[in-house]
Amino acid sequence: MTSPSPDAQPQTSPGAVPPRAYPPPPHPLFAERSPVPGLQQSRGPQPVQPFPHAPEQGDAHPVPGADPGTPAHRSTDTAPIRSDVVPPHGPTLVPETEAVRVSVDNNRCRIYGICQQEAPEVFRISRGGSLHYTRNVPADYAAQARQAVRCCPMQAIDISGRTAAGHKDRPPRRPRSGSATRVTQQRIVVAGGGLAGLSAATRLRERGFEGEVVLVSEEGRQPYSRPPLSKQYLAGTVRAEQLTFSGAETLDAHWLLNTPVVGLDVRDKTLELRGGESLPFDGLVIATGVDAKRLPEAPVFSDRVRTIRTLADAATVQRAMHAARARRVVILGGGFVGCELACTAGQQGMDVTLVTHSAPLLRRVLGSRVGEVVGAIHRRAGVNLRFGTQVTDWVDEGDGLTLRLDSGEVLSCDFVVLGLGSVPRTEWLRGSALELSDGVLCGPTCHAVDVHGRPVPWIVAAGDVARWPNARFGSEPSRVEHLIHAVEMGQHAADSLLLGPKSAKRFSPVPRFWSEQHGVRIQAVGMPGLGEEVDIVEGSLRSERFVARYSRRTAYGRQVVAAVAFDMPLELLRYRDTIGRARPRALAGGRRRRR
Repeated sequence: MTSPSPDAQPQTSPGAVPPRAYPPPPHPLFAERSPVPGLQQSRGPQPVQPFPHAPEQGDAHPVPGADPGTPAHRSTDTAPIRSDVVPPHGPTLVPETEAVRVSVDNNRCRIYGICQQEAPEVFRISRGGSLHYTRNVPADYAAQARQAVRCCPMQAIDISGRTAAGHKDRPPRRPRSGSATRVTQQRIVVAGGGLAGLSAATRLRERGFEGEVVLVSEEGRQPYSRPPLSKQYLAGTVRAEQLTFSGAETLDAHWLLNTPVVGLDVRDKTLELRGGESLPFDGLVIATGVDAKRLPEAPVFSDRVRTIRTLADAATVQRAMHAARARRVVILGGGFVGCELACTAGQQGMDVTLVTHSAPLLRRVLGSRVGEVVGAIHRRAGVNLRFGTQVTDWVDEGDGLTLRLDSGEVLSCDFVVLGLGSVPRTEWLRGSALELSDGVLCGPTCHAVDVHGRPVPWIVAAGDVARWPNARFGSEPSRVEHLIHAVEMGQHAADSLLLGPKSAKRFSPVPRFWSEQHGVRIQAVGMPGLGEEVDIVEGSLRSERFVARYSRRTAYGRQVVAAVAFDMPLELLRYRDTIGRARPRALAGGRRRRR
């Protein structure tokens, strides 16, 4: 099957022909002539501007350690967004009409800088590493402030003021188990109770959808932030209730918790739930996420070998490590999860060995030069690294485990945590006629694609489970597993579902992600894995404080595809803007048109 072209029209997808396999949905919600009122008329990308006034005395509200003399609003040196290019990142935000008030929980904030990336007019990190923010936010920037709240992994930001669109001042609907069998005139079902699903459901209400919204989740709780599970939660510095995303409890939607989805009938527009119950829908958002990858030969779910993906997983690891009195821990996997688990275990005073078949750490994501720096940080913190090897034999000794590596080395430990990556949760979609190779294949607009390469107008996918072509970086579909991506793709998928494949815009964001390794904050924009050349443009590798620029050669010349910063958040911002303003065809290596 051919991959979608970056130059394809929004309504097409891989090897596409006009979508004739499915008749147009009968309800006007999905008719091209009748989008939700206000969606196409919403305000497009606006030039980035500083506040028109200086903050009032006391308005600049720093996190402890901040320099009180540092201004709380962004400087004016950002160029406006030109109208002839794709917006720099993410879907257009829904404007708000009233000012809001912002506060930050100093005990939760980790100064990751995500808020500054999402709302630079409201939040700013000083060169000393302290966060400043403007407490009273004008209506013009209220939507950006709310986006920062959605993207904050620690949920440290609170907004008070007018109730957000799609939320009610009345008590929220009570979560329940089971299915809703009554077919309403308009019903959109979100399969998946994570951040992407919550983001899509919230966006539907913001866009004026007045039908029924139903979120179906296998877990027994409302959406929560996953990044802290391998860090602060496992270390015991945050509680489970502190990770719940704000807005879930007041969203005007039905929640079906503890309700796994086990099947999909595309033509009849029906979900099959556990127990054989059916849930009809007019539109569907697939956001079931991923599962942690496991080794078939590993005694997973024994008391001493675990994975971490959900809050329940993290709680189990906490209890099991305590019960085993774990002092020697082996981490399998050299990606972000494995590295962060090694950091957390080391900070708890454990003897940590990290085993990975590749070298150096994070090579696939950050490249060899930067990956060597990550390895040096871990070695200095006392982590034992084993590169280019893997476990060939497991022996449960009763009071511990013995692992034999293919290098011949034997490791004795009390506990093993697997951080080997993930697999998309698509088993429930088998037999549905959707294309499921490495996730749910989508076209450029986030509409799911069937096995014949045709978009299904009433089904979209979002988040970790979705594989789609980002036109900024090429035509090859891929999955992106980052928190900010889940927020933005959920929003865009909701827009696309309401507009339909012919009217929806293609989703071509600039990915942004971060990590913290032994106190060093790593932030990235773009797709570093695509870089052919890596240049250290600020700082130095030796100091472990630098900005690395990733580029490759295209028909348009040398193009910057990513930047990675180690403890230099301010310097990273301009590279995000550079990548965001580049024409997608240029980054994709398309042929230059001659005039």
